[in-house]
Amino acid sequence: MFDLFHNISADLQIFLNAVSGNFWLTFWFIFAISIGEAIFVLGLFVPSTPVLLLAGGLIAEGRLPFWEVYFAAVLGAVIGDALSYLIGHFLKDTITEIWPFRDQRALIQRGEAFFARHGGKAVFVGRFIPGVKAVIPGVAGIMGMPSARFTIINVSSALLWAAAHLLPGLLLTAWLKSIGLSLELVIMVGSLILAALFVLLHFHRHILLFFAPWLGKFGRAIQARWGQNDTTG
Repeated sequence: MFDLFHNISADLQIFLNAVSGNFWLTFWFIFAISIGEAIFVLGLFVPSTPVLLLAGGLIAEGRLPFWEVYFAAVLGAVIGDALSYLIGHFLKDTITEIWPFRDQRALIQRGEAFFARHGGKAVFVGRFIPGVKAVIPGVAGIMGMPSARFTIINVSSALLWAAAHLLPGLLLTAWLKSIGLSLELVIMVGSLILAALFVLLHFHRHILLFFAPWLGKFGRAIQARWGQNDTTG
């Protein structure tokens, strides 16, 4: 498993090293990756997280400009989610009969359940959850979310999403380099940190309910507020 991770990260690093000397090539690559990871269902197969973490590492080394890369990532994320929304909106009645969406019916159904439970918040939070981010914008279109509301959430979440992927790579690279470790660990450590944050964000109710018996009055207040909903829902 580590060998596979090493090979993938090494190949990505070689490619980013090669394109980092050409501003426009780098810009369009980051832009395309950010669009691709958001495309309905197909984005499941686009490795945006390691690419952006490595890009952050190259920014820390002074080989890429921060604001231009950040802008490319934000713009790509906004366009990718908008395209997914439009796919869901225009194909909502037949989407589960069309390839490749028909092969992901269970995933789409889980996305619909997630959206039905969280509403507009699902679009914002869903962008940060692997396995969900490539589905929720399309589901928002399927379920008739107003386009103006979707656009506001799309743009605001893209601004945070791009920073949340580039900054860990930038900061981790500076720290790891200072202690003599390789850029490859930026992907591993950064991915683990992001995964932990997203799990805490997504499952915070379950986590707090689990620890509620040891939290005194605060714990009893949590159980009173969320316990009933979780046991019945």
